[in-house]
Amino acid sequence: MSSREKRLAETQRAFRIGNERLRAALEATAGGEPIPFLCECMDDTCLARVELTLEEYGAVRRHENRFVIVRDHPTLAGERIVQENGLYQVMEK
Repeated sequence: MSSREKRLAETQRAFRIGNERLRAALEATAGGEPIPFLCECMDDTCLARVELTLEEYGAVRRHENRFVIVRDHPTLAGERIVQENGLYQVMEK
């Protein structure tokens, strides 16, 4: 893995950690309402939000190698879109 790819992977992990903290903080109170999660794309300047319920986000997280991104955000070679709807896509490494 190149240094660029390592940096991009670190960016995705940082967004994932932030989303996990948000999920943990809201799990008892959010109910079925959508929550603005961070886009877990590779762009460290991305400030986009992806609205998912806790259940939807949990379904993505059941697969360690899947990330939720805003629709049509760039992906790297070896990554593929495995699920999409009008608002977001689920990318798999």
